[in-house]
Amino acid sequence: MKKAISTDQTSANIAKVMETLAESPIRLEALSKSVSAPSRKLRQPLGKGERTATEVLAHLINGEARSSEIIYQALLVNEPFFADIHPERDWGKLLRFDLLEFSELLAYFTIRRKVLLRVLSGLKEKDWARAVREEGKQRKESVYWRARTIAMHELDHVGDLERKVGRLRKP
Repeated sequence: MKKAISTDQTSANIAKVMETLAESPIRLEALSKSVSAPSRKLRQPLGKGERTATEVLAHLINGEARSSEIIYQALLVNEPFFADIHPERDWGKLLRFDLLEFSELLAYFTIRRKVLLRVLSGLKEKDWARAVREEGKQRKESVYWRARTIAMHELDHVGDLERKVGRLRKP
């Protein structure tokens, strides 16, 4: 996959991150409305050995939750140390978002996104550069880096969902 957003922290790239983050809930809402009997169909695997759309959304929430927490801590504390808690293996197993309905997950995702965008929209360039130290990593990661990580992760998964859920569309 060609990277759609550069790792360089520029005003243009920050705008791309913000646009991508704002679009994800809208795209997921449109996706859920395009499917007949969504509560049943969005719980069906999207292919042999693949996750369901509901499991993909739970996966996105797990990743977003961990990255957003890193962002918030970086904005509140000078170079906080962040524990190595895996979004899927640790966070996901504890919270089990995958057991909820797609519509519930989408509502939760949308609220979380509004909060994240509100926080990010008020940042100055120096705030985007604030760093966090993560257990097991030598490099420090910035607020921009983590927000970009969320955006890139969602670009990949939401685009994949849109292609695959096309098979489940309303007649």
